[in-house]
Parts: sequence; C-alpha cells; structure tokens
Amino acid sequence: MIIERPELTKDLNSGRWVLVYGRRKTGKTFIVSNFIKHDSFYFIKRDRTVISKKDWRNINYDTMIELMRRDLSEGKTVVIDEFHRLEKGFLDVLHSMDIEGKLILISSTLHLSKELISSSSPLLGKVTEVKVPLISYQDLLTGLKGHGKKYYEIQAFRKEPLVLALDYKDPIEAIRGSVLTVPALIGEIFSEEDRKLSSTYEGVLRSVSVGKQTSGEIASYLFSRKIIPKDDPSQIQPYLANLIDLGILNRVKVWNKKRFIYRHTSPLVWGFYSLDERYNISDRDLSGEDLRPLVEELIPHIMEEILRKAISERTGRIELVDHSPQGEIDGIFVKFNKVVAVIEVKWKSRIRKDEAIRIKEKLMAHEVDRRILVVPDRKMIKIEGIEVLEPSDILDLEL
Repeated sequence: MIIERPELTKDLNSGRWVLVYGRRKTGKTFIVSNFIKHDSFYFIKRDRTVISKKDWRNINYDTMIELMRRDLSEGKTVVIDEFHRLEKGFLDVLHSMDIEGKLILISSTLHLSKELISSSSPLLGKVTEVKVPLISYQDLLTGLKGHGKKYYEIQAFRKEPLVLALDYKDPIEAIRGSVLTVPALIGEIFSEEDRKLSSTYEGVLRSVSVGKQTSGEIASYLFSRKIIPKDDPSQIQPYLANLIDLGILNRVKVWNKKRFIYRHTSPLVWGFYSLDERYNISDRDLSGEDLRPLVEELIPHIMEEILRKAISERTGRIELVDHSPQGEIDGIFVKFNKVVAVIEVKWKSRIRKDEAIRIKEKLMAHEVDRRILVVPDRKMIKIEGIEVLEPSDILDLEL
C-alpha cells in the first residue's frame, strides 16, 4: 500500500538543500525514494560504511564525497540517508560548498537535527528543515478509499507506518503484532537518540496509555509505583519534554486552564501500552478473540483523539480539550482566540434516543457557530441544529 503525503512532498521540494528528520519509522526514506526524483541515493550504515542504492554496492567515504560534489555541481539531486552517522567533518565539507543542485539529508536523530539548524551550526542558512511526523489521518482517508466503522478504525492504526507496511487488516491483528513491534520500535527510537529507555520513560508511556493525562496525574501514578522518589510533577517534566521531542507523545491545551494533557501520537503504541499495563498482554499468548473485547473497549477513545487531531490538521484551527470532571465536550476549536466549533465523538454502531438528547444538550450549551457530532456513519442519526459527520467528511471540512 502506498500513501501519498502531498504536503510533505511539497515541503521536500521547497528548498535546494533539505534536512529531513523525524523519529524512527515515520516513512522518511519511503517518501523521498518514491516521490522525489533523485539521481544518487546513499545510505550510511551504523559502521559508517556507505551503500550506493543506485547499484547496491559499497563505496568508501571519499568516493561518495567526490560523486556528491560532481552531481551537485551538475544540478542533480543527491540523497544521503542517515547522514548523521558520518564523521563530523562531513558538515565542514557541506559548509565549504556552494548551494548547487538539490541535496536531501535524512536523519532519524532528532537531537542532532536540532543542532544542525542551531545558531552555531555550519548548515545554518543552507538547509530547509522538514520534519516528518506519523501519517496524517486525512492522507490515509484520501489515499485508501473505503467506508464504514471498521475501515475508519484500521485507518487510524495505520497512522503508524509499521501497521501499513505489515499490512494488518484490523486493529486486533495490529495489537497482536504490537507485542513484538512496539517494544522494538521504542527501543530503536531511544537507541538512535543515544538515550536509555529508563523505567521512568516507560512508566510515563504506560501511565498516559491508561488515562493519566496531566503531569500531576502522571507523577502520582509513577510515585505510587515507586518509580520516582516524590509525588511532584517537576520530577517528570524533562521526560515529558523529551518524549514530545521524540514524537512519541504530544500535548493538547486544556480549555480555560493554564495546563496541558498528554496523549500518545501513535494508536498502535497507545494500544500496546494500555492493554499491557492493564492485562499484561506481552506475557500472555492471547488469540484474536481474546483480544477483541479489550481492543473494542479502547477504540472509541483512540477514535476521539484521532478525529479531533484530524479536524485540527484539516482546518488549521487550534484544538483544545475540556478536562473538567464533567468532561463536557470532546473537542473545542479556536481561531484567533475565538471558539469557532465544538465537537462530540460517539464511536458506536447505534445511538439511543436518550443519548441523542444528551449530545444535543452538551453541544447546544456552547455559543458557537458550528456544533458537530462525529459518528461512524452520518446516516445513522439526525439531530436538529447539529452537524452530523463521518470521518471522510473531514476531508472537506472548513472552520
């Protein structure tokens, strides 16, 4: 399956020299290989040897530099994947060169990527930076046509390119596979960043997966398990910041509060840690039928997060959440500090009449231009004064 990511492709073509970066397994190499015309493509192995992917032969560093200089001077496009594994002298080589041709540098090391565009970097002013996140939901809905509750659910899990690459057919199959793939993926991300996946990092990931969303809630959860010495949010702030930088977590501002909640960026990672924390799935050989009720319980929460994020990405509006004890509304969207829309997500096959009345009361309580209910199929319900959408409708949504 091939998903085109037109906005990323546009960004990659925006500069003469481009630095492409993002956490492991977000599709950086795939996008450049398949959607950017190039003349030479070099891959740097961990031992710093170079493979020319044009003819799959090993070449030495000096040969690569000579070929790169020649091709760029002729206006050609050169790609160097995992270039951060080269010696630091490589940056001095680039600094000494005129900006000719098109050079695409790919890196899975976020901390180095930030250093390369800092004020002291030899590449400052020479490269355009392009960060590659997980696949957006709207790109998935655009690229793979379909309809219906189950279709929308597996598309949500396909935000993680691993799910797409392994061709899992439904969330249950993906979660079964996650027992092996997620620990390996997280370990690889930390290894690439030269960081240790400590018990505190893993504790944060697990606590967020089971609904501990604020820094205070996360700290209390970790303290109760004796992972941190004090029940103090300041103990975990550096960990949260690093996990956001690594692209594993994101944060969403809370409506009318000076605080944030933290969520997983990947439904696959969220699903694995949530079910492993509650049901210890990594130590149990569960069948698909064993997993079915566990996954089905989790999916509505995942879909709420995915759909709110998809609306924000599509419309460019800032997303906020209501984190009050009542949990009044699932999503609030703001334009220039003005609330322009509120949404409620009901991810179920049937909505009872009494539920529809409560949904309307919740949405109508807000003085806004747009009140939106998102369901698996817009034909399943009509509520006067409320826009009823299904996920595919988000592709044309304007706020």
